[in-house]
Amino acid sequence: MRIAIAKPDWGIVGGFEHVVDRVLTRLRASDHEVDLFELPVVRATAEVNGVPVPDEVWLEAPEFFRHAASLERFAALDLDSYDLVISTQPGSHAVRHERKLAIFYHHIRVAYDLEYLYAASGLPGADLAHPTARAIRRLDEPHLASIGIFLTPSETVRGRLRRYSGVSDDKMLPFLAGPISEPPPTDGSAELVLCVSRNEWPKRTELFVDAAFEGFDGRPAHLVGSGGYDPWLRWWVACRALGEPTPPPHCWTPPPYPLPIHTSAPVEVRGRVDDMTLADLYRRAACVVAPAFDEDYGLTAIEAQAAGVPVVVCTDGGGLAELVVDGETGRVVPPSGEAIADAVRDICGDRRRWLEMSEAARRHGTSFSWERSERQLMDAIEAVMA
Repeated sequence: MRIAIAKPDWGIVGGFEHVVDRVLTRLRASDHEVDLFELPVVRATAEVNGVPVPDEVWLEAPEFFRHAASLERFAALDLDSYDLVISTQPGSHAVRHERKLAIFYHHIRVAYDLEYLYAASGLPGADLAHPTARAIRRLDEPHLASIGIFLTPSETVRGRLRRYSGVSDDKMLPFLAGPISEPPPTDGSAELVLCVSRNEWPKRTELFVDAAFEGFDGRPAHLVGSGGYDPWLRWWVACRALGEPTPPPHCWTPPPYPLPIHTSAPVEVRGRVDDMTLADLYRRAACVVAPAFDEDYGLTAIEAQAAGVPVVVCTDGGGLAELVVDGETGRVVPPSGEAIADAVRDICGDRRRWLEMSEAARRHGTSFSWERSERQLMDAIEAVMA
C-alpha cells in the first residue's frame, strides 16, 4: 500500500515528532511504501489565497493567518496516487483525499479549548482572540468532516472533538503511544523533585516553582526544559526569591530588565540537559511534577511511571490527569503551588508508602507499549480502507 503522511514542520522536536517517527518506522517495516510530506509553517510576510498580507496586518491576528496559510499549502498537495493519507497536526487535515486517517492530538488550541486563556494572555493577537477562534473553526470544519477515522490519545481529546467539531464516537479510536525514552528505573534514593517540560504558557511550570517555594521537606527541585516562556519564568523565580509580587499566571507581558539579582532559590531552572543528565535525574527522583493545563496526553507521566517514579498532576490537567491513579501511582491535586507541595510531601513522607506507589507506578507505566499502539494504528488503517 502507498501511504502519505502529512505533517507541519514547527521547527521543534517534541514528543509528537517522535510518535510520527515510530509510525513511519512501523509502516515501512510492514512493507508499505510511505512518504512524509512535511511542510514548514508559514510565518509573517506571506500570501493567503493569493493575497499578500503585510507584516502589520499579519501580527494583528498571527494565529489566523498562519493557520489559513498552512491549510492552503496542505490542500494544494497532489496525493491522488496514494492509497491512504494520514494527517497529523493542525493544518495537515486540509489534505485532499477520499481515504483520510488522522493521528489527532489537538486542534489549533487557541481557537478551541484555550480560546479564553489566549484572550487574557497578552500574547500577540490576543485582542482578536474570539473573532480569530470563530474564523479558524469555520476554516477547519469541512476539512475535519472529511476525515474517516481519528486516532486519539485520551478522553480529553475525544471530548474536544465531540464538543467543537461534532465528531461521533464511531469515528474515534484510541491511540496510546508508548514511552519516547526509557529512563532507568529509580534507584530508590528519592532525593530530589523533578519537572520535565517545555516552558510555554499552557505548561504552567510556574506552579512547580511556587510548590518549590512551599517546600519539599528539604528535597531540591529541578526544572528541566526550555521554550518561549523562559525569560518570564526566570522573572517569576527571581520575584519569588526576593519576596516581590509575581506577575499574573498565563501572562506573556515581557519582564522588565535587567532581571533582579537573587542569590538563592529552592528550584534550579536547568534548561535543556543531555540524555545522560536527564536519566540521572529520573533515577534519583522522589516524584515528577507535571502541572500542565488540559494536556492532550502525557508522555512525561508515562515515562516517569515506567521508571517507578510517582507523578503529581493537576485536576484540570486533561490527558495527564487520566494517566495518574490518585493515591496509587501519584496524586491528582488542585492547580496551586500549595496543593502540589502538599502532594509531594504526602508521597515522600512515609517510606513504605513511597515504595508501594513506586511499584504501582512502574506497573502502570509499563502497560503503555508501542506494540499496543502499533496494533491500534493498523486497526485504524483497516477501518479507513474498509
